[in-house]
Amino acid sequence: MEQKAIYDLLAEVLGDAALGFNDEGVDPVADVAPEKIAEACLFLRDDERLQFDQLMCLSGIDWDGFDEAGKGKSVAILGYTEAGQPETSDRVAEGDFGVVYNFYSHSLRHKFTLRVRVARDIASVPTVSEVYSTAGWHEREVWDLLGIRFAGHQDLRRMLMEDDWVGHPLRKDYQMPDQWKNVPLAGKNICGNPFVTADSGDKTDGEGQ
Repeated sequence: MEQKAIYDLLAEVLGDAALGFNDEGVDPVADVAPEKIAEACLFLRDDERLQFDQLMCLSGIDWDGFDEAGKGKSVAILGYTEAGQPETSDRVAEGDFGVVYNFYSHSLRHKFTLRVRVARDIASVPTVSEVYSTAGWHEREVWDLLGIRFAGHQDLRRMLMEDDWVGHPLRKDYQMPDQWKNVPLAGKNICGNPFVTADSGDKTDGEGQ
């Protein structure tokens, strides 16, 4: 089934909580109100016309650095200086958080994508782990790295970072630590061109590759 047709079926169930369908990007995406995300997932899973039996992926988004039209603006991601010290900034992060849900039906072989958006000062979305059990792991990862809470999750704790780690490393305003448990950290800026060598110069245009 075409994704717009899937959205139309979902909109009949959600009403005003179905916020729109966008097919202008690489992948079409349907926006729904955060408070209705579990209901939307249950419908996608159980409706005989849809049969989305797999939640392939659940990903967090930090929209910091995007304008109201959704266009990206330059935001410096903080790392480490050449001396290995954390970069710092007084910039206050702006922009909402979001969560994207990618579904697949093995029997009908169609895909669908949902997206929710929440204010940065709220940063909480209802869990869908009772609809798709695999969401339990994905939601823990998003909480760990972006700090988006999933209300109703039965075991929302860190997954990749230490339990007492401070902050959420994939937030765009995250500042790297200078030590961990009294052990100094000498960071490296790894965002530069990895192909630059002492005698080759900066081959940013692919010369010599």
